[in-house]
Amino acid sequence: MKQYALGVIGAGNMGMAIAQGMAASGTAPADILLFNRSAEKRAANKAAGFSVTDDYVSLYSRSNMVLLSVKPQTFPEVLEHLSATAKIYHPLIISVAAGIPFARMEAVFGADCPMIRVMPNTPLMIGEGATELVKNTAATDAQLAKVRSLFDSMGVTVVFDREDMLNEAIPFAGSAPAYIYSFADAMIESALTHGLTREDAMRLFCQTLIGSAKMMLQGDKTPAELVQAVCSPGGTTLEAMKILQTHHFAEILREANDNCIARAYELGKG
Repeated sequence: MKQYALGVIGAGNMGMAIAQGMAASGTAPADILLFNRSAEKRAANKAAGFSVTDDYVSLYSRSNMVLLSVKPQTFPEVLEHLSATAKIYHPLIISVAAGIPFARMEAVFGADCPMIRVMPNTPLMIGEGATELVKNTAATDAQLAKVRSLFDSMGVTVVFDREDMLNEAIPFAGSAPAYIYSFADAMIESALTHGLTREDAMRLFCQTLIGSAKMMLQGDKTPAELVQAVCSPGGTTLEAMKILQTHHFAEILREANDNCIARAYELGKG
């Protein structure tokens, strides 16, 4: 048995959100070992009760599960430094690096090392995430269930059988918050030109997002049917929708999604 239940390489915003989620699920913070390059952040993590280290190679060998929460651009450096230790130890690897396939990790950790790739989005940090998961052949169903349970405690999860589906799904959860924030920013800036305060515009629009999402989740109407329910013949919303259609709103989103997915595959090539 290793010393720590979870080791986190890259205890930034997402890594910390996952570590805190695991602590909230019953694991003592002291049983979670965090690596961060910043001495200041390590001190803050230690003050919060977590174990900390400035050596992620040592973290790898002392943890039952290792969360790789580093940027894709940093991944090659991390893999290189772990390569020698990875030939000896095989903890369960949980990777949140977008676009980095099992093949690249297995070349370092070995095909017999259990791995689960996870694609969360930033609302995970407030317990409202949408996360996709897929396991490699070495990972067991029990290991997948354990990791899924962790992410279920921080939102909703979807499990895929095919690894490439993580790339195909990335615009619809992982990147979608940026779309929504951009939409919100444009709506609020428009509201200001019509005399609303920023506070009122934010409150009205955010509540509308929440209510609209709940109506879609009821499942009794499709999004297209819900659009039609708002668009009264000859009414105000219909005039707004005409502008969105004129400027090919749906086509713009499809192009954005295609670019997003293409970049995910590019990242995987290294």
